[in-house]
Amino acid sequence: MPLPQGGGATGDQQPVADTNTGAPPAPGTSDTGVVAARAKQDLAKYVNTLRGSHSNAYIYDGYSRGNTFPATAVPFGFTMWSPVNRIDPDDQSSGWSNTKPYDGYMGNDFFYTFFEDENDTKPLDRIFAFAAVHEASPWMGNRQSVQFMPVTSIDGAGKPMLDKASRGEKFSHRNEVAHAHYYSVSFDNGTRTEITPTDHAAYFRFTAAANQPTLAVVFDVFKGVSGSLGVDAGNGVVSGYTDQGSPRMYFYAVADVPVKASGADSFPTWLRFDTSTGQQSVGLKVGTSFISVEQAKANLAQEIGSKSFDDVLAAAKDAWNDKLNTIQVEGATEDQKTILYSNMYRAFLYPNSAWENVNGTPSYLNPYVSPMTVRTGKLWVNNGFWDTYRTTWPLYTLLLPQQTGEMLDGFVNGYKDGGWTTRWASPGYADMMVGTNSDIILADAYMKGVRNFDFNAAYDSMLKNASVYSPDSDRGRKGMEKTLFYGYSTVYDESVSWSLEGYLNDFGVSQMAKALGMADDAAYFANSATGYANIFDGTSTGTWAGGWFRQKSTGGAFGGGAPNPMAWYYGYTEGNAWTYAFATPQDGRGLANLYGGRAALKAKLDAFFTTKPGLGYDGTDPNGSHTGIKPEIKSAYDVDALAGVGQYQHSNQPVHHTIYMYSHAGSPSSGQKYLRDVMDKLYFSGFDKDGNPTGDGYMGDEDNGEMSAWYVLSAMGFYPASTGRPEYTIGAPYFPKMSVLVRNAKGEPRAITITAPGVSSTNRYVQGLKLNGASITRTYLTHAELVEGATLEFQMGPNPSSWGTGEDDAPSSLTQGTGKPSPLQSLLPTSAFATTASNATGLKNLNDRTSLTEWSSGTSGAAWIQGSTATTARTVAIYTLTSSNKTGQDPAGWTLKGSNDGINWTTLDTRQGEAFAWRRQVRPFVVKTPGAYSSYRLEIAGSGAVSLSEFELLAAPLN
Repeated sequence: MPLPQGGGATGDQQPVADTNTGAPPAPGTSDTGVVAARAKQDLAKYVNTLRGSHSNAYIYDGYSRGNTFPATAVPFGFTMWSPVNRIDPDDQSSGWSNTKPYDGYMGNDFFYTFFEDENDTKPLDRIFAFAAVHEASPWMGNRQSVQFMPVTSIDGAGKPMLDKASRGEKFSHRNEVAHAHYYSVSFDNGTRTEITPTDHAAYFRFTAAANQPTLAVVFDVFKGVSGSLGVDAGNGVVSGYTDQGSPRMYFYAVADVPVKASGADSFPTWLRFDTSTGQQSVGLKVGTSFISVEQAKANLAQEIGSKSFDDVLAAAKDAWNDKLNTIQVEGATEDQKTILYSNMYRAFLYPNSAWENVNGTPSYLNPYVSPMTVRTGKLWVNNGFWDTYRTTWPLYTLLLPQQTGEMLDGFVNGYKDGGWTTRWASPGYADMMVGTNSDIILADAYMKGVRNFDFNAAYDSMLKNASVYSPDSDRGRKGMEKTLFYGYSTVYDESVSWSLEGYLNDFGVSQMAKALGMADDAAYFANSATGYANIFDGTSTGTWAGGWFRQKSTGGAFGGGAPNPMAWYYGYTEGNAWTYAFATPQDGRGLANLYGGRAALKAKLDAFFTTKPGLGYDGTDPNGSHTGIKPEIKSAYDVDALAGVGQYQHSNQPVHHTIYMYSHAGSPSSGQKYLRDVMDKLYFSGFDKDGNPTGDGYMGDEDNGEMSAWYVLSAMGFYPASTGRPEYTIGAPYFPKMSVLVRNAKGEPRAITITAPGVSSTNRYVQGLKLNGASITRTYLTHAELVEGATLEFQMGPNPSSWGTGEDDAPSSLTQGTGKPSPLQSLLPTSAFATTASNATGLKNLNDRTSLTEWSSGTSGAAWIQGSTATTARTVAIYTLTSSNKTGQDPAGWTLKGSNDGINWTTLDTRQGEAFAWRRQVRPFVVKTPGAYSSYRLEIAGSGAVSLSEFELLAAPLN
C-alpha cells in the first residue's frame, strides 16, 4: 500500500518566520517560573482535522493512518460534527464494498476516509451528509447520530432527492477547510456547507450557488438506525430522536430563515428555502441531548440562542486557542506547527462530556444502570484507558489539572453508579481491551497533586478492581478468581498482557494506598507490582533464549502459546513477545536485573530496535503478502520501513515508553537516536508539498489522542514513562524553544521554558542539561519541579554523550541495587505447608487458588485455620483472607499466631472490627511482629459461622 507522503516533519528544515499576525515570540519567565505577560497566538488555524482520516482498516486487509475522522467540536465537547463520505454497504454507487469475510464495520462506523481500497485507486469523492456523532473509535462503533445534507437536486415529483446515493455531491479535498472550530466544503455544484460547534450544539450555514433558486436541507439517519421526528415548518423547526446505540439522542433544529416547503414527519424529511432573492445562505442551529427534546432545545438556547454564526465561530476558536496556547514554540516550520497543534487537538478532543445543564444543575443520563435514569452531577465518556493512561491523562494532569480532576470525578461517578469503573467508556461498560487502567490514571493524578475529585471513592474503585472477582466480562479484571493466588493471569487469551497490566495497575494502587495511609494495601500491592518476575522466562534455550515474558500454566510451566517471540497475539494483546519485553515501567531497575544488569538491558533494547519485523502472524516472514493480515501487523512492518526501528511498533500503544527505558540501561543517548527518528518520520501534517490534503497523519490507530499526546510530551524533552509516579523521564526536546503553561498546587500559573539551541535531526543528542541554572545529570524530573515553573536548558550535539549514564542517574524504580525482583510466594497451595482447620469439610477450598469455592467453619465453637510444615521455618510477611460469596459470614476479628513446636504459640498479629466491602474480596494484612515459624494458626474471634474462600500466607521465596 502507498506509504504516507509529503508533509513529514524533517528536523533539519530551516525554520520560517512566525506568521501569526501580531503575535510576539513566546515570552520568557522570571527565574521563579512566574508567568510574564503572554500574548495569545492564533494557533487554531494550524489544526488539520483531516489528519489520520486516510485509513481503510475496515477492509479485511486494510490499513490505518490514524483511523480518525474530521471532528469539528469544542475541547472535550458533548457532540462532534463530521462530514460523511462513506454510507451504506448495499449502496455500491457510494464506492463502498464489504471486503470483510464476516459482518464487518459498515459505513456507520467508518464514515469518512479518502479511498475505499488499500492501494488508493478508488477515491471517495462524494459527500452524502453531515452528521452529529459521538464516536470514540470506529472499533467501538458510531452512536447517537443524526444527519443533515443540503440538496439542490429534485426527484420526479419535484421534491428534494432523499436517496443517499442519489443526493451525494462531488467534492474535492482541496475545497475542504477542516479545523477544530470550523469546517467548510464547497461542492463541485457550488453549494457550500459551513459548521461551527458548541458543547451540545452546532450552527450550520448552507450557501447555495449563485444560480440556485431553492435549497433544501434533508434530515436523515445512518442505515439501520431508527428514530422519530416532527416538522414545524411555520417556525422552521425539526425535532425528534434517533436510536443508534444507547442512550437515545434527542435533537432540536431551527432554521434562521423562513421555510418555503417541508416534508413529512418521518426520516428522511426536509425543509426547503428560497434562495432566489439575494438570500443565498440558510442557517440551521441544532441542539442535542440524551435527556429529552426539551433539553436539546434548552441546550441550544443556552449555547447559541440569538448568536450569529460568526459569534459562535469566534467562541469556538477562542476555546481552542485557550487550550492550544498552553504550549508555544519558536523555531518550528509551518508543517511542524500543524503536526504539533493538530496533535494537541486530538489530545483535547477526548474524553467527551456526557452531562447537561438542566435548569442550572449539571445532570446526566446514567449509562451504568438499567433502566437509565437522570442523575445530578457530571459524567465523562469516550475513553479507552488501556490506550490513554500512557500519555493523554498525564498530559492533562500536567497542563490542565483542574479539568483533569473534574473529568476523573465523572468516571468515578460511573463507579458509584454501576459498582465498577469501566475499562472502555463508550459510554458505559464494554468488554474491550485488557487491564483496569483507570487505576493507574487515578493514582497518577493524585500523586501529582490533583485533588478535585472524590479520591476516596476513586481508591475504593481501584481496590475493587485489584482484589475482587467479577462475574461480568465487561467490568473488572478477567480471571481474578485465580490471578491473585497464582501471581499471574491464567486467562489463556491475552494472559501475558492481563498480567503485566495488572502489575502496573497494582503499582498505582500501592502508590495511592501509601499516600492515603492504607499500610496493608500499600505493602501488598507494592509486592504485586514486582510480580512480573513470575512470568519472566529467563532459563529457556533455543527459540526462547534471552529472557521473555511468557504465558504460564497453572502448573507453573511456560509455553503453550506463541511459537516464537515474533509471533503476534496468543498471550499478547495487539503485539508479540518483543512488544511486551520492557512492559515494567514501574520497575526499570528490576527489569534490568532480570536481564542480567544494565548492560544486558541495553543489549536487549538494541536487539529490539534492530530486529526486523515480519508480516505473517508468526512474525517470521520478512517479505510476506499483506493480504489477510491485520492492520496492526502491517502498520508495525511499515513503521520499521519508514523509521528503521525494528520491533518498536510505534503504531500501537504498548511500546510507547520503550525508548525511555534506555535511561534504566545507562544509555539515554541510545533512546535519543530513535526518538528523533520517530518524531521526524512517523508523524505527518496531512498536506502534500503543494498544500493539498492527503489525510495522512500517523502510522496505526490514533486512539483518543494517545499517539498525539506522545508527540506533544516527547517534544517537551520529558515523558511520563512511569505513570503513577510523580516523575518524568528526560528524552530530548524537539524544538529550539518551547514555553509550556502549567499550574502549581495552588492553581497559580507557572511556565516551563525549554531551550535547545541548534536542536535538529543532526543535533539530536543531549550533551548537558541545566535545571533552573544548575547542571544536572539525572535523567528524570519531578512533577513538583515542573509545576512550580522551571527553566530547562539543553545543550545538544551530533554525537552521543556520557550525559545521564551514571549509576545513580536513572529514574526511580521499585527495585534497588542489583538483586532480581523476588515477589512473595504463597505457602499453603504449594504443599510446603499442610493445612488443617476447625472444620475439615471443604478444607481444600481454603488454598485451591480460586475464590469461587469456599470453606465454612460450621455453627459451633471457635473457628481456626492452621498451616504447618516439617521442613524449613518461614517468615510470613503478609497474609490474606478472601471473603466468600455468603453475606453475613465474614470474620470481623482474629489473631494470627506462630509456633515452632505446635505447643508454644506467639501472637504475631491481632485484628478487630474488620469488614469486607465486597463478596470474594482478597484482603491483605501485614504481620505486625514477623518471625520464622514452622506453624501458623489463625484463630477467628466469635462463635458464629464464618466462611472464607481462601487463606494465604505470603513469604519470601527460599534461595
